[in-house]
Formats: sequence, C-alpha cells, structure tokens
Amino acid sequence: MWLGMYPGWLTAGLTFPAGTVVQYLTAAKDLVPEALLHDSGQADELADEYGAIWLDTLHFIGHWAGEAGRDGELRTEFWMNLVQAARIMAFPQFVPYCLGKAQGLPRQDAGDLMAAFSMLPSVVEVPEKLRERCLKAAGHIRNDDPFAAQMLDSVDLDALAEHLRAGAYDRLGEFLSELFSDVFDDLFELVTSPDFPAEQAKYAWAVIGPNPFRLTLGNNTSVEAQPWWRAI
Repeated sequence: MWLGMYPGWLTAGLTFPAGTVVQYLTAAKDLVPEALLHDSGQADELADEYGAIWLDTLHFIGHWAGEAGRDGELRTEFWMNLVQAARIMAFPQFVPYCLGKAQGLPRQDAGDLMAAFSMLPSVVEVPEKLRERCLKAAGHIRNDDPFAAQMLDSVDLDALAEHLRAGAYDRLGEFLSELFSDVFDDLFELVTSPDFPAEQAKYAWAVIGPNPFRLTLGNNTSVEAQPWWRAI
C-alpha cells in the first residue's frame, strides 16, 4: 500500500478521501476561504481548469498561508485532497509536506532546517556521505559560537534553531546551504523513509517543513512538469 512509502507519524490518524483527481482538486479549491484566496494573489490561477497548475497553485496557497501565519484557516481536508491528487498525478514530492500540514505540524524555516541538518547524526543512523556533510555543518556552527557548541552537544534542536534565526544563519547560511544542497536528495530520502523513527519526527519535519515543492512547466505541461524543491 502506498502509505507504506512514508513514516507512520506522517500518516497516523488521517482519513484519505476517495475520488478522482478533478474531485480532489475541486474539493481543495472549495476549502480555501475566499479572503485567503484573494490575499494570496492566486485567484486568477485557479480560473484555469488544468490539473497540474491547480495542484501547484493550491499547494502554493497552503504554503503562503503558513508563511503568513494563516494556515489555521485551512482544514485538514484541504491538505488531504492535495495528498490524494499529488499521489495519483505522480508528484510524490508534494506528499510529505501536505501530510505534515494535515497533521497540524508547525511552520518551519531555515533555522529549523539547518539545526536538524547539523544534528541528525546524533539522533539517527545516517549514510556516510550525508553524515560527513552534517558533521561539517555542525563543525562550522561550533566554530562560530561556543554557546552553539553546547546546544549541539546537548542535542537541543529548538535552541539551536532559535540561535540560527537570531543572527547566526546570516553569517553561516551560505556555507551551510552549499553543504545542504550537495546532499539534499539523500537527506530528504532519509527523513521521509518509512523506517525513520517516530520519536525523532521533529528532526524530519524540520527538513520537510521548509521545503514544499513547486512545479516548473515545460511546453507540453501535462508531460514535462517537473518538481523542484528550493522554495526557501
């Protein structure tokens, strides 16, 4: 079953609606409050009756709402309809983020992401290439500030994320992002694996949450739509 492709903490307790792609996308559109749709600036995009564009636009509205602190205006059913549409349309990259938002998980940003990136070898088994990059990220954070070293040693994800948001990421972001970019696929595969332990879910969500996927569309949009991950 396709749910086995994802860790149990992402799917636990959720109800997956039955229907077709058109029904899923129409239901998701109908669940966007009119004021939120207007404020997102995406109303015109949803006037086009094309599946991949609708999926991308609705997903963007959901991400925009989170960034604006308004994702509470979107019901769980909105996200679950996007999950089902993305699954049928073979855009699995959308699914983990939508499942997390359906679970009510909080907004995450670059501070959460880079804190988790630097700490993952302390909480789960990490493949060697990815582990090397994680340790380099941690070493750079340590060298920047001795207080951050204490956070790394105590594996305090929230404290380190806040430290990065408070200014350290402004100094370290370029170097950390280069390390992260080099192993992003491996990292995303690790945290969305069905074997990823539920007790460490906050580290996985810190990677998934800042990385909602978007679509770039080629000339033949129905065939050449390709997901990309750099939304931050």
